[in-house]
Amino acid sequence: MPRRRSFPLLVLALLFSLSACTGQPAPGTAPDAGISAAAPAASAGAAGRLDALLAAEQRRAALEVSPADQQSRDVGVRRAAARALARIGGDAAWPGLARALADEDDEVVAWAAYGLGFSCKEREAEAVSALVARALARDARPGPAGAASAAASAASAAASAASAAASAAAPSGGAAAGAPPLDAGGALARAIGRCGAEASEPTLVAWLDGPRERAIHAAYALGDLAAIKLKLREETLVALLNLASGSAASPPVPEALYPIGRLEHVPLTVIPRIRDVATARLAEASDARLFAVRALGRAGEAAASELARVLSAKGVFTASERAEAARALKRLGLPGQRALADAVAALAPSADPIALTGLVSEDFGVLLTALEALGSAGPARKALRDLAALPPPPSAPAAILRRVAWLRCGAARLLAGGDYRDPLLLGCDVTAPAEPGSKPDAGAPVRGPIGARAVVEVIGRDAITGARLAAFRAYAASGDLRAREAAIELIAAHEEIAGAPDLLAKALAAEEPGLVAAAAEVIARQPQRASEAPGKRKRRKRSDGKDALAAVTSPAIEAALLALLDRPGARDDPELIGAVVDAVGALALKPAEARLEQLCRSSHPTTRARAGTALGVLRGRKIACDAGLPGDAGAAGRSAVAPPVGEVPAEASALVRAPAVLIFDTDAGELTMTLDPALAPVAVTRFVDLARSGYYDGKIVHRVVPGFVTQFGALFGDGAGGPPGRPALRCETSPVAFEPLRVGVALAGRDTGSSQLFVMHARAPHLDGQYAAVGVAAGPWAALADGDIIRSVKVRD
Repeated sequence: MPRRRSFPLLVLALLFSLSACTGQPAPGTAPDAGISAAAPAASAGAAGRLDALLAAEQRRAALEVSPADQQSRDVGVRRAAARALARIGGDAAWPGLARALADEDDEVVAWAAYGLGFSCKEREAEAVSALVARALARDARPGPAGAASAAASAASAAASAASAAASAAAPSGGAAAGAPPLDAGGALARAIGRCGAEASEPTLVAWLDGPRERAIHAAYALGDLAAIKLKLREETLVALLNLASGSAASPPVPEALYPIGRLEHVPLTVIPRIRDVATARLAEASDARLFAVRALGRAGEAAASELARVLSAKGVFTASERAEAARALKRLGLPGQRALADAVAALAPSADPIALTGLVSEDFGVLLTALEALGSAGPARKALRDLAALPPPPSAPAAILRRVAWLRCGAARLLAGGDYRDPLLLGCDVTAPAEPGSKPDAGAPVRGPIGARAVVEVIGRDAITGARLAAFRAYAASGDLRAREAAIELIAAHEEIAGAPDLLAKALAAEEPGLVAAAAEVIARQPQRASEAPGKRKRRKRSDGKDALAAVTSPAIEAALLALLDRPGARDDPELIGAVVDAVGALALKPAEARLEQLCRSSHPTTRARAGTALGVLRGRKIACDAGLPGDAGAAGRSAVAPPVGEVPAEASALVRAPAVLIFDTDAGELTMTLDPALAPVAVTRFVDLARSGYYDGKIVHRVVPGFVTQFGALFGDGAGGPPGRPALRCETSPVAFEPLRVGVALAGRDTGSSQLFVMHARAPHLDGQYAAVGVAAGPWAALADGDIIRSVKVRD
């Protein structure tokens, strides 16, 4: 039997002092005997409080969540209060989260732990001590047969039943039918990992030696810690490998390999063991087998043969596992490249038109991933030539032509090297063939989005001067939007590009937010690219009073950035306005100072943070905008005043109250998803409203990462922006696992969701809690390809 390790009594004492501050019974003890009888009366006003707490959550108003809410006899109110504080986060929510951690209801505890895991900056040790103590207190509770546990459960059930009517009227309450259950034990472990305190790693390693469920939670939490610290101790890796290998008394736990796959480098001493244990776990099919495939990518070049077996074994391994094997082989140097070359040759389809109809499947993503993992043509040259010349079937539907184009262009891109005029490259995209009788022109953008992006990539492989510069300018100035964005991004890496300010200014003036953001991000990273002339300089005062020579910013770029700060609706798009603010700060544009002060009052924390950074550049000292006003940052980096709050979104006044089924007619056939408002009422209402309005009809599936996600819903099909007039959504994240076919809200930072959804192909623990889970999908979503069309969406309630 696994043995448990003891912890200092000081930690337990901290928890009991925390319980005393909350006014709640100590965890695991019986609540007041009057709670059960009084619950119906206490819940009479629950509906109003649930609405108010949802409004506070959406406005990010932590101070509107009162201690009375957290001490309510109605468990639905306490859950809603904890959820609001967890999603608001930050200093203002910290006291309430600490109170909620001592609640007797496991769902309240789950929300509290989740929130503390994202609000523990500069309080890491304090947070981890409280989280560990709470976990130990849960362990110490009497079992289901114990009187105290039974009383607590009965009281919680009675309170839940009493608030059922209120919860039905306001879905902002506790979890409804169909919502994924929240696991307090998992939330506690993951928060300990995310806080990354000194005690986190030894605590989680000790938990690996506990019950299987806790060991799995600890393994995932160590993966979170590995992503933060970029390393784990060698003894931690040994403990994980022991758990993954199992023993005579305990079956293997393949989830223990997850943290290893989160590391870029592992000690040489454990590499042979990683290879042996991960190889052994390949024999057992489960969602966690993907972690064994990923771990083999850290197991040295000798793992290439095993990964090659996974990649080629269709029917034995899932498409997600095979795609992951291709990515893992990319890490393994020459042996990995040889294995990929062999796989491309073996997986390539024949030119038979009937055989090509099979490209609309998950297996297409496997081949495409192997193709993208190749670093050069090398030993795959012959197979690549065959792929680059793959003939499109006569009268083939758009979905087949698109996949043929992806294969042709992927092969041609490798064969071309640095020759952007290669005929195979220029003619690779069969989705938009040239006019009859015309020849591909290297000086003008090729027709077709897949080919255009491939050409831009090849252009960027050499110095962009002369004829290459002319071709680059053509792609940067017009043609396919995503190819334009890729071309603009090249400016940051190619200082030799002449006329960059003009191209950047034109991009900044574009309607498409993705193109605007691409140009702004180039300026933020390389502000000298916005200089009017390389040799032209002006004098300006530094913060120390001395003169300094500064580049002269292009007037067109300065005017474009200032106009963007005033563009209607731009401030409702935190991703766009954030990129613009970063560029303004990098250029130290003094005329923007008043506008930046206004952005300091934004209710979006990322916008405030970026505005403060930009103002700091202008004023020569560290500026904080946490309180909604620019001011010198305090020594602790915290404001004593709560940050500004926002508006309640329009969706909150007409919430979807029951799960809705969305039926998609796509290039890959009919697909469905069920959106459940239980955990994300405002986001689900937004998506259902958009689907009813026809917003998704005709939209492009703009991102497919085989073995990972399918994503769609961008206004212009490039992954940026959302529907006009719809402000960005507040994150309705939760401690829910991202498993295969889970549906989530796509983000580009906190509170930036709008209209984009993603569907998981495989288990991805690193997304847990980072994105809002809004439902579950059905059907072969992984069979979609980048560029496929959603013809229409119907809603069935």
